[in-house]
Amino acid sequence: MLKVLPESIYSLIAAGEVIQRPSSVVKELMENSADAGATSIMLVVSDYGKTLIQVIDNGCGMDKEEASLCFLSHATSKIDSVEDLQNLSTFGFRGEALASIAACADVTMKTRKKGLETGTQVHIAGGKVLETQEIACPEGCNIAVRNLFYNIPARRKFLKSDNSEYRMIVSEFTRVALTRLDIEFRLISNSKEVITLPKGRNLKQRISDLYGSAIGKQLIDVAADTTVVKVSGIAGTPQSAKKTQQNTFLFANGRFFRSPMLHKAVLKAYGNLIPEGSTPHYFLFLEVPPQEMDVNISPSKTEIKLENEQIIFQIIEAAVKEAIGKNAFAPAIDFDTEGVPIEISTGDGFTLTPEEKKAMREGVLRPPKIDYNPLFNPFDEEKTEKGSSYSVPSSINRQLEEEPEQRRIIQIDKNLVTLSDGKGGLMIVNIARARQRIFYERYLKSMLNHECQIQEELFPKTVTLDHSSYATLMDNVEKVRLMGFEIRPFGKDCIVVSGTPADFKGEKFSVEDSMEELARYIEEGSETDLFRRAAEDIVRRSNFSYTAEISEREAGAVIDELFLCQESATSPAGGYTFIRLSAEEIKQKML
Repeated sequence: MLKVLPESIYSLIAAGEVIQRPSSVVKELMENSADAGATSIMLVVSDYGKTLIQVIDNGCGMDKEEASLCFLSHATSKIDSVEDLQNLSTFGFRGEALASIAACADVTMKTRKKGLETGTQVHIAGGKVLETQEIACPEGCNIAVRNLFYNIPARRKFLKSDNSEYRMIVSEFTRVALTRLDIEFRLISNSKEVITLPKGRNLKQRISDLYGSAIGKQLIDVAADTTVVKVSGIAGTPQSAKKTQQNTFLFANGRFFRSPMLHKAVLKAYGNLIPEGSTPHYFLFLEVPPQEMDVNISPSKTEIKLENEQIIFQIIEAAVKEAIGKNAFAPAIDFDTEGVPIEISTGDGFTLTPEEKKAMREGVLRPPKIDYNPLFNPFDEEKTEKGSSYSVPSSINRQLEEEPEQRRIIQIDKNLVTLSDGKGGLMIVNIARARQRIFYERYLKSMLNHECQIQEELFPKTVTLDHSSYATLMDNVEKVRLMGFEIRPFGKDCIVVSGTPADFKGEKFSVEDSMEELARYIEEGSETDLFRRAAEDIVRRSNFSYTAEISEREAGAVIDELFLCQESATSPAGGYTFIRLSAEEIKQKML
């Protein structure tokens, strides 16, 4: 039997499409303030937006009649006809935001229109107007949203962690702030002012205000003006590329949007100048004729259809390439390569093929079982001359004790050690990757057992972060300590790292680059997943290579410890730790 749902139910259903989390409220309210002609916008949040989200602006404001209508579904001042959808110049146009917010929260709005002596206060909760009265208030609008999703407990229950929700709030705040340089923005979190953005700044200055002065030195200007699209903005130098995609922004006619296709255009422009899996910063603004794009795709309004997307792809790629070329940020050529072994070709050596990398990530590629003698200790032997033999665990001989074999080091070439297997075959071990595997498993085990030792730094390092990463680390100081880092606050969005994991004593790794990654890992995963990803990241950033020749005893000790690892065949940073050539394989290659 068909029936019409009551307003209380269908309003909640509609609200769920527009307001998905606290950051959705921030987006809608800040965009409304910008559309109202404000020159100052202040965002106040408490309890990561769950208790209070308040936006205060000095825009045009509303009179009593408008204040009563604005919470009705599809009430908007942005469009009057169908034709207006083809010429949008404002963030909002549907008239769904305030109605959706009011349906799932307790909302109080105070507003006064410019030129009026008094203002209006409206109190609405669950979609029902509880009070409307005349009050004294400043010009503009002040909307306070309390107890979001109080009447939708399921939605509130499935919100992400506090740190994740806060990061998304800061992200929405940033997106609006980047498009309106003529507006002063302030963010106050839990009664503390955390971000202040003066108006009248240029784009580079605003980016520096948001992400710290260090990023300003890593930016280059991008510009292209064609009949199809005008491209302007900022891109990062190849050296500034990171594993995260936090600072990747595309705007079309001032509206933020996501486009995997145009993101690929930017990456294609950098080509081989950045490591695989890394992403550069970019803040790109597109200006296209309004009739050549459609923003009415999804309630979140972050998806846009562009009429000439393929052409725009090529223009963006060319513009970014030209910017990189003009600034001559190509990597320097390293001429100091004497004695460096040639990398073994893909599919026939230490380098993983793309298929093997994918299989390794998915857990399909498993290392072979390695047999070893647990009683063997290389330090029990006298120091021997090069060419002397010692026991090396063999993955082929599974009965090591029954068939003892004497293996012999044939050659040591910095990080490559070649050994004979006693049967005419060869084993080649990459010592740098072997050490990566050893340190990874040792570090991960110490974290999982909460036994990670901290080594105090003689010269503590100061690290400047974006605000959300800083807040995440400061809210999880104890968790960071479990990973072997001792941190403390040091000014605005800056920390001091006074201790690092003792497991990496003597190894070179970038503390600065690791901190932002740790913040992201804390937000995204469970404790076990956090420790695993943190170990992989730090190992990847560390330098385990030997710059000078190593002794046989050192090489033997590393090889024996490698075969005690759970997964000794591959490095956590990618690639095989050793390869094995049997006597038959060698004969076939020589025929």
